[in-house]
Amino acid sequence: MNLKKLEYFLVVAEEGSISRGAERLHMTQPPLSQALLSLEAELDVELLKRLPRGVVPTPAGRLLVSQGRQLLRWAGKIEVLARELGAGQAGTLHVASVPTFSWSHLPPLLKAYGQKHPGVAVELSDPDPAGVLGAVAEGSADVGFVATSDIARLVAANPHLRVKHFVQMPLGLAVPPDAGESIWQRSEHETWLVPANVPDFPGLREITDRLWQDAGILPERVQQVSTLQTAVPLIAAGMGVGLVPVDGFEVIGRAVKIIEPPIAVAPLQGAMLWSAEMEPSPALEGFLAVVDEVAAGL
Repeated sequence: MNLKKLEYFLVVAEEGSISRGAERLHMTQPPLSQALLSLEAELDVELLKRLPRGVVPTPAGRLLVSQGRQLLRWAGKIEVLARELGAGQAGTLHVASVPTFSWSHLPPLLKAYGQKHPGVAVELSDPDPAGVLGAVAEGSADVGFVATSDIARLVAANPHLRVKHFVQMPLGLAVPPDAGESIWQRSEHETWLVPANVPDFPGLREITDRLWQDAGILPERVQQVSTLQTAVPLIAAGMGVGLVPVDGFEVIGRAVKIIEPPIAVAPLQGAMLWSAEMEPSPALEGFLAVVDEVAAGL
């Protein structure tokens, strides 16, 4: 249905006269009459009953009068929404992030983005690293964040993704809150809680292996955990120790204590991922611009 013709019809129906409708619309009567006839032909129904002194809507015309104004309002809203979507000011941004990045580094990005794009809804999920890579690759997430031990290997293993290094994430050893200062010396006898290896993803397990090698530690017990947040309650209960990002400590609370190992520990690298094969949506383009601005201020 032609919305301009609908607007003409509603004005004529309200005025009860084609001539008065033409005056209100600031047009001559012949083109208005032609537009009304064209609308009736388009809908294949008579909308106006022509009378000697004006017009009245037919039953079909009365239905269109009752619904037409609402239709025009919706059309106006859709037009505005379409423009906002095209400008990245509306829609939804799907973000997938491992918790180690979400704990402290993601909130400032989302806050800055929300201030510049308040009309965009942000949906956040927290899968493991393999889940983040898969979500971005298949398009169920617009952008993803992971914490890796080796950016170059991550790039080489995922040519279908764009990878941007964002921040270094220093690591400390999480121990039970009542642990003494000597726990490092006897850490070989503790249960080490480490994330499972993810194929083609260099992560915290590799850094932990390197720490053991450099420190000459041969742990008696190693327990795999799905994510670091599942390790925190076990550490708090005195059931083990494990490396965690220091920056996330204030978020995971005082349930555990963080100590600095006596030897150097390589940091994790916080990285942002998005598809190299799909055109970014306007919402994602706006987010990437915000990330660049935030990163420049670090």
